[in-house]
Amino acid sequence: MNFAIIVCAGESKRMKKGMNKVFLPLLSNPVLYYAIKVFEDCYLIDEIDIVSRREDIKKILWMKNFFGFGKIKNIVEGGKERQDSVYNGLKSIKNAKYDDIILIHNGSNPLVKETEIIECINAAKQYGAAVAGFNMKDTIKKIKGGFVEKTIDRSDIYQAQTPQAVKYGLFIKAFKNAKKKTLKVTDDVSLVEALGKKVKIVQCSYENIKITTEDDLRIAEGFLMSKKIGNFLDTKNPKDFLVKRNKTQSFRIGFGQDSHAFSKNKDKRLVLGGCIIPNENALEAKSDGDVMLHALFNAISSAIGERSLGFYADEMYNRGVTDSKEYLKVILNKLSEKSLKINNISISIEAGKPKLEHHTDKIKDSLSKIMNLEKENIGITHTSGDSLTPFGRGRGMQCFAVVGVYS
Repeated sequence: MNFAIIVCAGESKRMKKGMNKVFLPLLSNPVLYYAIKVFEDCYLIDEIDIVSRREDIKKILWMKNFFGFGKIKNIVEGGKERQDSVYNGLKSIKNAKYDDIILIHNGSNPLVKETEIIECINAAKQYGAAVAGFNMKDTIKKIKGGFVEKTIDRSDIYQAQTPQAVKYGLFIKAFKNAKKKTLKVTDDVSLVEALGKKVKIVQCSYENIKITTEDDLRIAEGFLMSKKIGNFLDTKNPKDFLVKRNKTQSFRIGFGQDSHAFSKNKDKRLVLGGCIIPNENALEAKSDGDVMLHALFNAISSAIGERSLGFYADEMYNRGVTDSKEYLKVILNKLSEKSLKINNISISIEAGKPKLEHHTDKIKDSLSKIMNLEKENIGITHTSGDSLTPFGRGRGMQCFAVVGVYS
């Protein structure tokens, strides 16, 4: 699993607004809204935990309910220093395993991109720890006594930002080492560096700035406004802009299919679209047999030119992974890497049993969460096909899936 700890427990003294800067308005929403929203929408994030000042906890709880941030599980009080606050957030996570990924993100970094989150997760899985950052563009001078002592080569100098990602077990070990040696750091992965471990740098956009002063706030507003306006200002005629945009926008269609026979194993459960269907025979498969997610995997894969489910799932099954949601994450990750998104999905089930009509809403709810897609963009139909096939005669289930993908 992947856990995000969003830290916003500072006093914001340099902002000079008399309040926590994460609640200052950035266009139409608080700064913190943008920082949470990107993690809420990222399909690889399983849980969000917020670390806050005690007096701000009610505000964040209100934001959670008002904006529908369902992934927020804990809102905990911060500590004296940032290091203490992060540790409080780490302690709030329950049942994390050694190789689970912990991402630390500043509530004052509102413009992080989903792709940067995904790249940090992948880098931490491979190397143990990772940090988002960007190259310094300006010449760097080391000063002593008010005079330049030397000029530093900027080619290998990075400005660290967040998220910073660490494997849970390694992070716990790093905090224990810091406590033992009374280390104090302002950067999360510095604790890992103190263990003698390497930290992978993940290149992030210059938009991923930490808002510290009022000038930073104006810069962030500029970035957001430029995204809203897009290329509109490049043309004198709004119609020309719309035509140009439609020509450059990419839209693809993917088709996928999968089928399974019913299992004789009474201990297995029928799973469709990540939703457990009670009191029904399961489908026979090495995995949980979720024929809907398998068909969806193949549909997405065909739309973006990737391989079939079995190419990835067989290796994952050999590692003990049987949850089809984990298989689907692989192709959703590849979809994101190509900067593509799903517009809608259409699913058709052929089966004589069970009758699925009264389960459809629950399945849609599940798919909506898994795919990060509105329910109105998910269509599910069922047919017995007049019992002309083995599926219609009740021997198994066949699923067809069509997806629309756009850039």
